[in-house]
Amino acid sequence: MSEACTSRRRFLKLSAATGAAVGLASTLGRAGAQGAASVAKPGDLLVYQDGPKKGQPVQLADLKVGVAVWTAVADPATKQPRDAAKGGVVVVKLASGKVKASSKPNALGDVVAYSSLCTHQGCPTKELGSLGQGKGNIICTCHGSIFDPGDNAKVLGGPAPRRLAALPLKKDDSGQLVAKAAFTGKVGP
Repeated sequence: MSEACTSRRRFLKLSAATGAAVGLASTLGRAGAQGAASVAKPGDLLVYQDGPKKGQPVQLADLKVGVAVWTAVADPATKQPRDAAKGGVVVVKLASGKVKASSKPNALGDVVAYSSLCTHQGCPTKELGSLGQGKGNIICTCHGSIFDPGDNAKVLGGPAPRRLAALPLKKDDSGQLVAKAAFTGKVGP
């Protein structure tokens, strides 16, 4: 057998193995994202996922208009995040009157919360746009999907096929943000 045939066979086997591995990783990633809808439970606390207050419960009074806060749903007894990757939540306090009827059932006044996993490929969406079409909207900086936080995370642009899943909010007696219910839809892609 010629060296060219052996090299070609080796290349084809390696290509097939690589394709199978990529396919399996994609399937496992999708399965994880699909299961993420059950991560948040009624009564779960929202805790800061990064920054100087990492791990601390989010106080409603600390939120500032137009500033996105990246949080995670946490067990209320232990205050430990259930799953920081799948249970990530972007919380935004909107200007008065900016919450549309579509968002009001899940909002707490002018505060809305959505899964931080983009519905396109599961990238984190924790940026609030400041320019052009993205101004004041939640943006996935990986592939450019844009979501309107005031209109139930409606897709305004980019490859995302659907809205971000909303997390219905309430506050507890000490003013901490709490999940009123589970995510309203499928989390991630």
